[in-house]
Amino acid sequence: MSGKNLGFGGKLANITPDKDEAVKISDSKVDAIGERHGFVAREPVQKLTRRKPSEPSANLNIRPPVTTFNRFLLFCEQNRMSYPEALKELMDRAGV
Repeated sequence: MSGKNLGFGGKLANITPDKDEAVKISDSKVDAIGERHGFVAREPVQKLTRRKPSEPSANLNIRPPVTTFNRFLLFCEQNRMSYPEALKELMDRAGV
């Protein structure tokens, strides 16, 4: 081997890698040890939401006659549905 003499002599050539398998430690155990020594986890905290994921929505603007609007509004109130829920229910009933 050529190069600078770093003062190790022939000691580096005598180093051989370990033949034993590395000890496997679970992530939770590593985290616990880290917390004991003052390390703080840096993984991002997942934000929880109460809403269920839904499909994308689209706008629907209509200008029905007042009597039709009133009927639709009463249907929504009597069945405790939002406008989109009521529209879906009526379309389901009509087989559309």
